[in-house]
Amino acid sequence: MAPQIRTSSEIASPQPDDLRPRQLGLLVQRIGWIAAQLVLWLFFLSVAFPLVWVLITSFKTGRELFTSTWALPAEMQWGNYARAWTEMQVGTYMINSVLVTVVSLTLIMLLGSMVAYVLARYTFPGSRVIYFYFIAGWLIPGMLTFIPAWFLHRSLGTIDTRWALIIQYTASSLPFTVFFLYAFFKTLPREVEEAAIVDGASLYQVFFQIMLPLAKSGLITVGVFNFLAVWNEYFWALITISRNELKTLPLGMANVLQQAQYATDWGAMFAGFVIMLVPTFVVYSIFQSRLTQGITVGAVKG
Repeated sequence: MAPQIRTSSEIASPQPDDLRPRQLGLLVQRIGWIAAQLVLWLFFLSVAFPLVWVLITSFKTGRELFTSTWALPAEMQWGNYARAWTEMQVGTYMINSVLVTVVSLTLIMLLGSMVAYVLARYTFPGSRVIYFYFIAGWLIPGMLTFIPAWFLHRSLGTIDTRWALIIQYTASSLPFTVFFLYAFFKTLPREVEEAAIVDGASLYQVFFQIMLPLAKSGLITVGVFNFLAVWNEYFWALITISRNELKTLPLGMANVLQQAQYATDWGAMFAGFVIMLVPTFVVYSIFQSRLTQGITVGAVKG
């Protein structure tokens, strides 16, 4: 039997047998995309729904909370926020959290960026040992350091003061900050730095006026992570702060929640939770694009 000869048009056009694997692959990709979107939407709803419910409940009366749990408030109770700020002392907790967070972040970013810059740009005896020393500090779970740290702060006389929080938050955040910014400073070009030194700039001018602005994306990224860690920290504050006037928001709101079983002002309590969430939401909303950019750039070179 003579062999079957296929014309050029038949060779160019895909046959049904050739299309089946391709169509099957496209179908699998489409199903995978739909499944991924479904999972992401379910995750979004699982996170967004409780937040929206807490926000709506913060404008209700205590009676409405139990009689119309899922309904909108009949009238917006703005007084819940005023009572939460004053009677539940959320204002005091907020001021304490802001003070501790601002001072801690200032120390973390200043010390961490300086150490990371020196380790990334200069080689000297023991530089690698210092770098891995910081990495080792990052690998130790924070909970394991609380007991020796408590005795250390007791000997320093900082227990039940804001300095106990500031010093501990700074020390525990430095390993991650150095690790992240070390990789980020490695990506910056040396030519700009060398040109500035040739023009007569001092090392301090090179660092503060040239290198830090170039590393702005990395600084914002690590700053947001450290802000979230410091702002939401609870356990160390629990074992070091006993005076109510020094409690931070997480510790203070936990105290309010424990006392809620003896009170009926549920609307004010939920208003306090909303006040606590607002700074985190604002910071993340402002720096969201910079956060993604900083993570991408910092991961290029280590």
